[in-house]
Order: sequence, then C-alpha cells, then structure tokens
Amino acid sequence: MKQKQAFYLFIGIISLSLLTSCDPQKRINHDFNYFQKGLDSIQNLPYLEPKLKEFDMITIQVIAGSLRQEDAALFNLSAGVTTVGTSNTGTSLSANPSIAGYQIDIDGYIVMPKIGKIKASGLTKQELANSITTKLVDEVKNPLVIIKLSQFKVNILGEVRRPGVIQFKSDKANILDAISEAGDLTEFGKRNDILLMRLVNNKYETFKIDLRRIDFFNSPAFQLQQNDLIYVASNNNKLKAVNVNPNFQRDYSLALTTVSTLFLILNTVAILRR
Repeated sequence: MKQKQAFYLFIGIISLSLLTSCDPQKRINHDFNYFQKGLDSIQNLPYLEPKLKEFDMITIQVIAGSLRQEDAALFNLSAGVTTVGTSNTGTSLSANPSIAGYQIDIDGYIVMPKIGKIKASGLTKQELANSITTKLVDEVKNPLVIIKLSQFKVNILGEVRRPGVIQFKSDKANILDAISEAGDLTEFGKRNDILLMRLVNNKYETFKIDLRRIDFFNSPAFQLQQNDLIYVASNNNKLKAVNVNPNFQRDYSLALTTVSTLFLILNTVAILRR
C-alpha cells in the first residue's frame, strides 16, 4: 500500500512539474534584447561614400564660373522629362516625371549632351563629378559639378512592424536607421538572424547581422547602400504558431491538468483507505 501511495505521489509531482514548465509565462528569452555584448568596443566609424551602381538615378547640376550660366543650362535637366533611354541630344532621361536627372544604364554609363557617354557605375559621386568637370572644360568656363542621388532606397522584409520600401533623404544611412523606419522588429523577429543582400557587379553578396553583438557596427553591411535588401527571420515561436495546431497548447495543458488531478485523487483515496 505504501508503495502505491509513493508511486501516486511521485506521478502527481512529475505531472505538476511538467505543467508548470510548459507555462510560456515562465520562460525568459535572453536573446530578445539588442547590444548585449561588445559595447566597450565601439570605435569611431568612418563614413564611406557609396559607389554608384547600374540603374541609379542621379541629378547633375552644372554651374559656370562666370556670368554666362546659359553655357551650363544644357546639362541641367528640368522636371517633366518622361522618356527613358537616350534622347536626340544624347541625354539619358528619367522615366519618372517628378524626377529630373540621369539614370545610369545597364552598362554603367550615363550620356550627357555634347560630351557623350561617361562611365558612372563603380565611382563615388565626387569621382564622377571630377570626371564630368574634366570633360566640360571646353564647354563651360570653370565648371562646378554637383551630383546627388535622386533616390536612396532599401527594401526590408520579414519580422518588422512596417515591411516595405524605405526611402531616405540622405545616402548616409545604416542598418539601424532602416530597422527604426520599419518600426523595429516584432516580438517574433530573430535578433541574431538579420540577412542583408547587396548587388555588387551583378552578383548578390550576403551578410548576416546579429543585433545582440555590437561588432556588427564593423560589418560592411552596417552602412547601407542603394537597393539593399534586408530580411528579418522568424523565431521558433512564430514558426510554431504557423505550423502547429493552434489548439495544441490548450489541449496539452488540459490533458496534463487532468492527469495530475487524477493521480492526486487516487493518492488521496489510497491514504484515506489506509
């Protein structure tokens, strides 16, 4: 009889322990917080001017170093341009009427009036400005060339609150800026599994980012580039939610409660019959 009582008591304790351990409120996800390691290793981060790429849209402003600004006007496109490709004057035109500028073609060139094709992809804005300035010396007196990116955008997908395309007013943006603009990660986003895909020389380079460790500040993926793609993977809680019967947790808890109660009743009856 005593052995049966001990057995029933043991089963009851085990059942209650299992029920308690399955309570999601008791679990602590230590991977939820950012910047857990390496805060003391943050150093000055140099800003690297991004390289221009194929299909980038840029504006080019040419200013003459004299009163004859009409000499420079030919190279300054105005809004309202609606044709893609090369015009009769040899100008690369924008497909978006609201954006005036030059679009870098698939081969990495722009075409400007009178001076023709100019290599643009692979250069920084300043390097391209220097190249154009050299070609304009016979057309404009003491030309000043200013180049800006008309659009600087990245795509962010996965477990963020506002996935989609993010357009920045400046090309000086980093991965944290993108996450902030997307409303931060959801509770289902894996802090240690952020994927960034970047098109370089017609091939995608991939980078993995772990937001728990501060060393991602030193990653080439920290500073964003035009058309980067960011994907935040789902954690196990989300995967279970979409792949498991939504009633499983309720049924499982109910079964454990029933079993525990049954064994406690049997143990109590056994004690009373003693």
